[in-house]
Amino acid sequence: MKEIGILETYCHVKFLYTLSRICKTEKSNVTIFTTKDIFSKMEIYIKNKSEYNIVLKKDNESKHSFIKRVEKICNQKIDLLFVNTIQTTCLNFPHFFGFKPKCKMILTIHTANAWFNKKPVFSIKKIFRTIDTNLSSIIIKTIILPKFNAINVIYYPIKEYILNNTDYKKKIFILPFELFDEKIDIKSSRKDNKILFVVPGQIEEHRRVYEEVLDAFEELFKDFNKNIILYILGFPVGIYGNKILKKCKKLEEKGYAIKYYDDFVPENIYTKIMKDIDIIVSPIRIKSRGAGIITEIYGKTKGTAAVYEAIQYAKPLVIPNEFNIVAELESSTLKYTDVKDLVNKLTKLILNKEKIKKLKKEANINSKKFSLKVLQKYFIGEILEKLDEL
Repeated sequence: MKEIGILETYCHVKFLYTLSRICKTEKSNVTIFTTKDIFSKMEIYIKNKSEYNIVLKKDNESKHSFIKRVEKICNQKIDLLFVNTIQTTCLNFPHFFGFKPKCKMILTIHTANAWFNKKPVFSIKKIFRTIDTNLSSIIIKTIILPKFNAINVIYYPIKEYILNNTDYKKKIFILPFELFDEKIDIKSSRKDNKILFVVPGQIEEHRRVYEEVLDAFEELFKDFNKNIILYILGFPVGIYGNKILKKCKKLEEKGYAIKYYDDFVPENIYTKIMKDIDIIVSPIRIKSRGAGIITEIYGKTKGTAAVYEAIQYAKPLVIPNEFNIVAELESSTLKYTDVKDLVNKLTKLILNKEKIKKLKKEANINSKKFSLKVLQKYFIGEILEKLDEL
């Protein structure tokens, strides 16, 4: 029986839960190392806590001390440790300078360009960020990455990007952010015949171009207001988020069927809506810097929640043409080039419910390719049974 550890001290609750489930097999036990705050958000998903060993950071314990305690436990009982999140900043790296447990270690990479940046970057508007980023690149290459036996990426094309654009030579595994749980009922509870569209996720400028969807639906509402509903399923962040919220309110004031939220969407409401909707529309901003100065490319160097949720809830997906969708989801995905094309594509769907049924059927088939059973088979065959090769 192998002992697997999973360390998460930042924020990725859903991925911590997903990875914990994948790693808990008939051949492996799982110990979760995390904070009380993260675990409190995660435990609402866990049906049986006794399946896992839980080690929490104490209230009076510094992050550095907690990580040293994790190292001691790993030396005593862990065969493989997954480190889920290390922020690419000099403020976070010191916690891991002396971190070198005796077990094998796999680091999850969420942003490929941030981790494998080759050239110095510069931004006169963000001079301190510039210094931090360039110094971080040196630390990553010389100190952090060499500690790990392999890396994991959460979106399939990221592996291809790293192989083709970097000199990284160690193993690269793919364990995604979400999985499809065939035991969970994802059937809609709706009784009406309206077509429900959703844009899931926080309303942030660096993630999505909300104007594209709102402009498209303003046209669609003129002809199909009684037939469709649009959900903007996320709370606004910053100036951009509030700007989009105002645009939503204007559409609502015109009598259009748009639903939106000005605060955090409770988990039970979020889940119910995601089960009820017909199609996910995500106007992904393909190139984005977020809060940093290194550009990431969604679909190549970074994953996106829309794809994970299309898998989790078995829903068809509508995304920009430039986004690199995985082959497994192609048959349940539609792409658009601009607002006009988006209007045309959605109009055809609204007028052809059989097409929607076909897309939903394909989405259900495709999601099963990411089932717990499939991912556990991959974990056992590619990682667990080959630990000595890492």
